[in-house]
Amino acid sequence: MNRSRPATDLTTVLDGDHRELDRLCTELELGQGSPENRKDLADHLIGALVRHTVAEEPYLDGAGALAEADGLMRQLEGAGPQETRFERLLSGLIRAARRHGRDEGPEVVARIRRDWSPERRGELGREVVEAREAAATLPHPGLSHRMPQADQLRPGPGFVDRVRGALDPASGGTASAG
Repeated sequence: MNRSRPATDLTTVLDGDHRELDRLCTELELGQGSPENRKDLADHLIGALVRHTVAEEPYLDGAGALAEADGLMRQLEGAGPQETRFERLLSGLIRAARRHGRDEGPEVVARIRRDWSPERRGELGREVVEAREAAATLPHPGLSHRMPQADQLRPGPGFVDRVRGALDPASGGTASAG
């Protein structure tokens, strides 16, 4: 057993994601901070949602709050904090994240607990955690020749795709739960 990292059940990882998403939504709903601070926090929410979506996608039907959130994230990543659409898009993203955490998330966790052995859930959880740790250092294959490595996972246009790409084994990222 690896002593440097405790065994991590996939359901524990996903439950932790739901709590973190809820915390970020609450912080954004409080409406405090400068517009730039809110944009930074919104980018943090986007990154957390993308990482969570990649982990849960194999267990979802492709519709629902996370699918809605994906479209909103792509619109929001290009919106400046001073634009009128920024708060409207952010409110929609918060609603979608909350709806997922309330309705879809617990159902997915229950299904994983029912369908997978504790050993398999542990393997999948470790894969997700390892993919997330590696994603911060992996360049997106389609951008590595055009963008300095330090800028490849910074928020801004294309952020959703860059985070997804870093987590997706098909595009050169590390292994995911799927």
